Amino acid sequence: MKTNKGYRSSEGTESVSQAAKLAVIAGAITTLGDALATIAAGLALEDELKENESKNNDIDKLQKQIDDLNYEMKQLKKMFR
Repeated sequence: MKTNKGYRSSEGTESVSQAAKLAVIAGAITTLGDALATIAAGLALEDELKENESKNNDIDKLQKQIDDLNYEMKQLKKMFR
């Protein structure tokens, strides 16, 4: 009885070929998903930076109001002395 160990049937080669194609497609989809995740993270970071900038502007405005009030208080103190 002779066995053909080195011989692959065309059916086995076809399933390996399909598996390789699926692996390539899966890799492409994964890469696309990673790219989208990176873009989303960049957009979220940009939004966070804009929000922080807005908060800093609000803090600057409040500090200016405090400085103005302090100046006015000093002027009033001078008037009453």
